[in-house]
Amino acid sequence: MGSVRNLELGSSQCNHCSTRCQLRISEPDSKKYGAGQLLKLKLDFHVHTTASSDAHTRPDELVPRCKERDLDGLAITDHNVLAREVPSELLIIPGIEVSSRDGHIIGLGVSDAVPRGLSADETILQIKRLGGVSIVVHPYDFLRSALNPEILTTMPDAIEVINSASMLHSITWKRARTFAEKRRLPQTAGSDSHIPETIGKAYTIVDVESRNVASVLDAIRNGQVAPEGRPYHFSDRIRKIIR
Repeated sequence: MGSVRNLELGSSQCNHCSTRCQLRISEPDSKKYGAGQLLKLKLDFHVHTTASSDAHTRPDELVPRCKERDLDGLAITDHNVLAREVPSELLIIPGIEVSSRDGHIIGLGVSDAVPRGLSADETILQIKRLGGVSIVVHPYDFLRSALNPEILTTMPDAIEVINSASMLHSITWKRARTFAEKRRLPQTAGSDSHIPETIGKAYTIVDVESRNVASVLDAIRNGQVAPEGRPYHFSDRIRKIIR
């Protein structure tokens, strides 16, 4: 089992930029170009571990799966539980998937847990107060506890436009992308993995200056992101059920 580390996050200013992203299936290698150029990281921003009651991935399985999927890292986003100790071998972002009363919202890089049951607007504000990045996840998905972002008066830092677990992805992904483009919000992707086999089914290419959590959070806020991925196969859904 790999070592773990506690993360301290630098603060940064929030600056929403326009991001027009295409849904792509390719899996480019992360690479760093010449001096002064940005580093491209391949990160899965939506992964659950056994800290979520409905998930089956142990924390010690995260690093091997990242390496198998050619990921540079991921975000641990367990339900209403903040990841505080994370594996040190790769870039692991501590996060939380908060059950607001209007639907699920991810907070990445927050300094403390966010209470469940707040309104979506208050949840987004609380994530910001705690120094984190807010992402509305699997919006418009009426088969899950999903937020309709059109009710928001406070905009999140980003919208998850690809969620591999979405069963009606041909509808929900398009609606999410349309909303993000209309509001000029950064677009992200995540596997919403609850078993090791689905980690990296969706991911976000992030342009960063440094390989650390603070740089990743800044890149999301600034729209230096591109969502990529694909939906689960039927066999992926069966694997989760029979675990």
